[in-house]
Amino acid sequence: MTNSLPKIAFKSSSKLDVEVMTLSDTYAKLSSIEDHNPFAAHKIEFYFIVVVTKGSYSHYVDFQFYNLSEGSVLFIAKNQVHHFTESMKNAEGVCIILNGHFFEQNYFSSKNINLNRLYNYHLESPIIHQEDIGEDNFIGVAHKLYYEYNFPNSFLKHDMLHALLHVLLLKAERAKETKSISTIKADWLNKFSTFKNMLQNDYVTTRNSREYASKLFISYKFLNDIVKKLTGKTVKAFIDDFVIVEIKRYLVSTSLSIKEISYKTGFEEPANMIKFFKKNTELTPLQFRKTL
Repeated sequence: MTNSLPKIAFKSSSKLDVEVMTLSDTYAKLSSIEDHNPFAAHKIEFYFIVVVTKGSYSHYVDFQFYNLSEGSVLFIAKNQVHHFTESMKNAEGVCIILNGHFFEQNYFSSKNINLNRLYNYHLESPIIHQEDIGEDNFIGVAHKLYYEYNFPNSFLKHDMLHALLHVLLLKAERAKETKSISTIKADWLNKFSTFKNMLQNDYVTTRNSREYASKLFISYKFLNDIVKKLTGKTVKAFIDDFVIVEIKRYLVSTSLSIKEISYKTGFEEPANMIKFFKKNTELTPLQFRKTL
């Protein structure tokens, strides 16, 4: 375990904002990494997609292993803690790595496509299985992405990759929408997404739900209604759960002391963090760390 949680930035050998590799190529690349252990927990600063085309594979994301089989797709968001497993050697598939800034500018901030459910791991499971989409599948478009990425003619490659990525993301959003509650207003999803992003950036300095409502230019009651409708929790309970996840990430993935984790997650006194953690989990931070 490290003294701090490794944060891995997007790195590509090309000037493209997208990198596409087979699972076997990814495993070979991971095995040569020296600055961190990809088979131990680390935080990514980009977006990641795994499409399994044959066999099975298990991937760890935020305290849980997700089992993928043929046709399964796993979406890992920026700032999530994850790690690869050796079972990658037993499967075939495609890995797609997306530059975080590019992805957010072109998809989350774009009016051309609204990814309200995809990558919203506080609302949705990060995995889509073949049985979730019936006769449709992700395998064909994943293979096309891999083919185009490796195609020697670079003319319009950037546009081709983005077009194929667009199709894959639309398929995924459609699958999520089909399985989700249809009565949720799109505007509410957009506001929740903005709130979640604010929380990710500012939770260390404030956990005050009324401050977040003010920043969103909506009433506290409206924000509470949105969060309760989407998650079943009050906005305060959602913020508390969000902070608990961040604390757990440090406890699981680093050897930082309780005092250090307290300061990193916005508590002025370690005793306050311990009390907060125990109230929400019925365990002290050290007890939680020992259960892993």
